[in-house]
Amino acid sequence: MLTVLHGNDEFAISEAVKRIRNSVMPEEIRDANTTVFQGNSVSLPEIVGAAQAVPFMADKRLVLVEGVLTRLQNKDGNLSDGWKNISEAFDEIPSQNHVVFIEAETLRNNGLALKSVGQLADVQLFNRKRGPQLETWIRDRLESHGGTASRESISRLSWLSGGDTRLLDQDIQKLVLFAGDRQITLSDVDLMVTDSSTTSVFKVVDAVIGRKPAVAMKHLYAMLSDGASFQYVLSMLARQVRLLILAIELRSHGLPQDEIGRRIGLTNQYAMDNTMRQTNGLSIEQLAAIHRRLLAADISVKTGELDERLSIELLVGELSNA
Repeated sequence: MLTVLHGNDEFAISEAVKRIRNSVMPEEIRDANTTVFQGNSVSLPEIVGAAQAVPFMADKRLVLVEGVLTRLQNKDGNLSDGWKNISEAFDEIPSQNHVVFIEAETLRNNGLALKSVGQLADVQLFNRKRGPQLETWIRDRLESHGGTASRESISRLSWLSGGDTRLLDQDIQKLVLFAGDRQITLSDVDLMVTDSSTTSVFKVVDAVIGRKPAVAMKHLYAMLSDGASFQYVLSMLARQVRLLILAIELRSHGLPQDEIGRRIGLTNQYAMDNTMRQTNGLSIEQLAAIHRRLLAADISVKTGELDERLSIELLVGELSNA
């Protein structure tokens, strides 16, 4: 049997590998009947040889191969032509033995890598989830760990994670233990889950709009302390200003919030709610002026007029005092 697990969701792939390992053989003889190869240092005959070996006190063997199909897709010159027809090399392998290719990148459907394993391979794609799909995953994961959460807290978790399901799973387990028998609330998430630079942008913009320079600087320093660069902070502020301009314009045409979110590309409910809240009391002219000030700050750094750190501090201080 030949399986390919590929995509950029490392945690989902590791979970799939765990399920395969658990289904192949009992734990006490699993290691003796499992061979793991790294794709940067293995040859096709080695994989075939391991897959043809007789199982030890079991009726199956498992061979895990990491990264070789990605090299094949990227046309690595160090791979021999024999790799182009992997399925043919496995013709003599006992059907009960299981070979699994594990790839940390998404393989192209019409690419050489997937063509090489043939049409009989079980190909499973695991890419990071976004929007409603990720929120559904969070809800299911909460249930598997014996917990429940409010819609707002699930949306907030989705936004904070950036699609990192391994980090999400760890946060979910912490929240379930913390909440006990009750439902997880938004305040639980705010207390237990580490804030990210992305969500801190909302707080900076909130403080700028609310004319709270001390609060704005506090959240700016938090972003910088977390390793956010000048260009990252500037780009995120500019992105949020553009989203606010678009949201105000679309709202003026009578569009409902869900449709506005779809048009500006905000599928996360938490992010959309915050963006719509920030539009209250703002005009497009005010936001356009802020955007021009962001551009001036970018130019001042690129021309060497101001240091990056000083430029962003002056920018946020000036906007929140305006």
